Amino acid sequence: MLRSLLAVLVLAGLTGCGSGPRILPREERKVIDRKLIERPSGFDVELFAVGLDQPIATTFDGDGNLIIAEAGMNRCEPRIYGFTPDARRFDIYPFAKPLVPFLRKGTRLYGPVGGILVHNSTVYVSHRDENDFGVISALDYKGGIKTIVSGLPAQGENGVTDLAIDNRSGRLYFGVGSATNSGVVGIDDHQIGWPKHHPAFHDVFYTPDKPMKLLGRRFDSRNPAALWLMPDIAVTAPFQAFGQSTNTLISGATRESPKCNSAIFSVMPDGGDLRVEAHGIRLPRGLAFNEFGTLYFTNQGMELRGTRPVKDDPDVLARLFPGAWYGAFDFSTDLQPISNPRFQPPLKSILPTGYPDLSFLINHAESGLVAPDDRFAKNAILGVMPSQSGAAGMEFAPPDGPFRQFAGSAIVALSGDRWPFSASGEKLKGSIGFKLVRVDVDRAQVRDFVRNVQDGPSSRQGGGDQLLERPVDVKFGPDGALYILDLGEMEVVDGQVKSRSNTGRIYRVIPSREAATRGP
Repeated sequence: MLRSLLAVLVLAGLTGCGSGPRILPREERKVIDRKLIERPSGFDVELFAVGLDQPIATTFDGDGNLIIAEAGMNRCEPRIYGFTPDARRFDIYPFAKPLVPFLRKGTRLYGPVGGILVHNSTVYVSHRDENDFGVISALDYKGGIKTIVSGLPAQGENGVTDLAIDNRSGRLYFGVGSATNSGVVGIDDHQIGWPKHHPAFHDVFYTPDKPMKLLGRRFDSRNPAALWLMPDIAVTAPFQAFGQSTNTLISGATRESPKCNSAIFSVMPDGGDLRVEAHGIRLPRGLAFNEFGTLYFTNQGMELRGTRPVKDDPDVLARLFPGAWYGAFDFSTDLQPISNPRFQPPLKSILPTGYPDLSFLINHAESGLVAPDDRFAKNAILGVMPSQSGAAGMEFAPPDGPFRQFAGSAIVALSGDRWPFSASGEKLKGSIGFKLVRVDVDRAQVRDFVRNVQDGPSSRQGGGDQLLERPVDVKFGPDGALYILDLGEMEVVDGQVKSRSNTGRIYRVIPSREAATRGP
């Protein structure tokens, strides 16, 4: 038994499930040279915490504690913990339980985690269950776990994402990402690996008024599951399982049974009254309300890969309009028709599908969908970022405190490209993302906010923790500082996420006059 236990612990170490996050003592928090990291005039950037393992989301609770969620990728178990204002660490999940997962009893969290939120002393977490369905759980600070929402269709590429609370209605908002890159289960999904475990899964559309009518597009691709003497070509239709059907009339989620993907939901904190707030959103990665109670979200565009590759689909910051369809997968994230030549992939990246030109998949009128027009796009899309920027967590600058000059603007973390997988090996025009941007939602303008002087992540420059790697979330703390959560070193190799353990960190942006004291 002891030998087996030791084997499990060794395996955990080899797969990157690390430990040891800590806040640096004040005397070790050195201000990073402006020749390395650019930031707004009058502000400094310091390294605040190190040793985090796959950190994906952060927030503050009502007592000023810094709460962090580690994603739990690569078969690692998620971890949720906090730091008190005087830098003492405490565990939320796992809480006072055995280190080895199979020795635990009761409810478990499975990764990857998508978001975290603290409201009324309850920690809300989005994650998956043991069967890869999406879940929203509520945790207390003593080890208690309660399921709020379960059974969300999250078995594909993307799971449940960020969380936000509407303080007026008390409703909890969250996103669910798409199952595929662009509506068709393809070879890229088999590289990622989820069809092996869930061969019947596909994108689940929201059809509140009538079934979805497709235009009959069919896509041929190599069948990686084909055995000897079996056909090695699979024919797959949009919104259907790989190689299993080519129907043109699809019944999806409804108002009575609303669980779909590519959507933003709301629910009461006790799990009641689940609603689809908006749909056709490919990957609503970050969610945040501004001071006036309007919800905004980041949405990551389709990539140049798979059976239906799309070129130059941007990442955006968008405003939520309740009930709206945001066009996936017939429109880009900035709400332009996918037939626009700008999205046409290079010919060598197109599989012999019979559809060399990108075109609509859905009959919008017969499906009861209101296609986005230019007027809607102008009101809904407030910030456009380059394709593959990795637009992730976001927060609005507060109206008071040291960042008040930026009040009303959204600070957005761009986690960076996932080349070569995200572009089918096509060379990108330099590194994309790996920084923070400021989006002035009133003027629909995007500006760099905090970035490495030299483009690209630290690991491509040998900069260690003195440069940004992959910023994934941002939060303004009770001390007025801006906290940047950095995932650490990660790459995607043939569809598989490879991360280097314990390379996650937190940076802190503070007014220059505070550099001498470092704050709390």
